[in-house]
Amino acid sequence: MGKTAKAVLLVLFVAGAVAALGKVFVWGESVTNYGSYTPWGLWVGLYALMVGAAGGAAWTGIYVAWSQGGEPKRLTSISLIAAGAFLAFGLAFIGTDLGKPMKGFMIFFSPAFSSKLAWASWLYIAFFVCLGGYLFTNAKKAFMYLAGLAAVGFVVAEGLFFGGMVARAAWYSLLTPVSFLVAAVAAGSAAVYTVGQLNNAVVFAEEGYGIKKLLTCSVAAVAVIELVHAVTGQAGMLSSIPFWGFVVLGVVVPLFMLVKNAGGMLPGVLVLIGLACDKYAFVSSGFATEPMPGLAGAFQAARLSLAYTPSAVEWVVAVGFVAGAIWAADFLADKLIAAKQA
Repeated sequence: MGKTAKAVLLVLFVAGAVAALGKVFVWGESVTNYGSYTPWGLWVGLYALMVGAAGGAAWTGIYVAWSQGGEPKRLTSISLIAAGAFLAFGLAFIGTDLGKPMKGFMIFFSPAFSSKLAWASWLYIAFFVCLGGYLFTNAKKAFMYLAGLAAVGFVVAEGLFFGGMVARAAWYSLLTPVSFLVAAVAAGSAAVYTVGQLNNAVVFAEEGYGIKKLLTCSVAAVAVIELVHAVTGQAGMLSSIPFWGFVVLGVVVPLFMLVKNAGGMLPGVLVLIGLACDKYAFVSSGFATEPMPGLAGAFQAARLSLAYTPSAVEWVVAVGFVAGAIWAADFLADKLIAAKQA
């Protein structure tokens, strides 16, 4: 089962990478279903999910270390490697979304220090430096905590970026950064739950006995916060099929499986899928409401629409990159973790 799962993940990743390269270097925006009123879509939602998962996976690694007496062992290393893989693929999502992705590097050379995304970008670099320090030095414990601190910074920055967007009433709320933080814990623990079992089920059973409880509690917390968020500020999400996909696939089914102790790594996969639905619903609902009454009817053109459904290319890249993050985390864990930790 493990080898089959890894092979399927690799095939999906390759397909997604090819589609992403085609979008960036050949087709451009012609293969996306964005419009003048809907400039962001599936990939931005998954960028938010993957960044959160990266932060949550780092915190899960620290939690695992605490449960082992404070010293990082193999599952903590797997957690941090998964965090790095998810962050890298999250950045790949936003890079693919940009019309000129190489221009994204300009944020490091001419940053606007009032921008939350600029601070998040610097914290991404800090996180990767800490990850390198954890993997390649003897100061593992110090770098583990520094990575967790950097993760807090970029997850909070992402939440404040969306929550402080006055022009988008559906996002403009103090609950937005709170939901980003709680969803990060759920996504990160789901990522570790999945990658940990895929990489070494025996080690996961020995060291990850607390992750099931962490995943269960965090998913339940996300469900409550997102429901409150939807009722108080994002009523449009309640009529969104992806939002109810989150409720069913990301909450009800995996919680039932976790309580029954069934499904192997499937509950973790379902939580990630459900949270992807939630982030897609979050982003799309923000653009589904007219920022100015009557705007949608003022002009008529194919690209002037509040409606948005991802194109085939967007779906292929999305599925491929999420699969790629899981595959890369497993592959790098095998290559980078010292044999003495096995």
